Amino acid sequence: MFVGYGVIVLLTSLGFNGVLGGRPLYGRSPLLLAAGMLVAVIAGLVGGYTAGLIGLGRGLFNASLVLVPLIGDTIFVLFFFKRSNAPFWFDALAAATLMVCTVGGGFLREQRRRRETRA
Repeated sequence: MFVGYGVIVLLTSLGFNGVLGGRPLYGRSPLLLAAGMLVAVIAGLVGGYTAGLIGLGRGLFNASLVLVPLIGDTIFVLFFFKRSNAPFWFDALAAATLMVCTVGGGFLREQRRRRETRA
């Protein structure tokens, strides 16, 4: 669980602060919005896949466990850390995208594990 969350934190930090330069995304070019969305999708998929890969049992369950610290982090960012100039709905949808992709990464790992056991 914590390794998957760590992967998400690492990839989102690198993506938003490193690649995208830490600039605000809301109200900017559509290309910058798409790049920000891509960072969230990649970080979520890789973090969820990692949790499913290293955890015992099913990948989807382990990726779902990553949502526990991710929800806590999201609550902190949305309600107590006001650095964004974006409206609440924009940041909430971005967080929801990250969470859905995290579970999706676990689902992908579970599907791959099923194919490996059949072969």
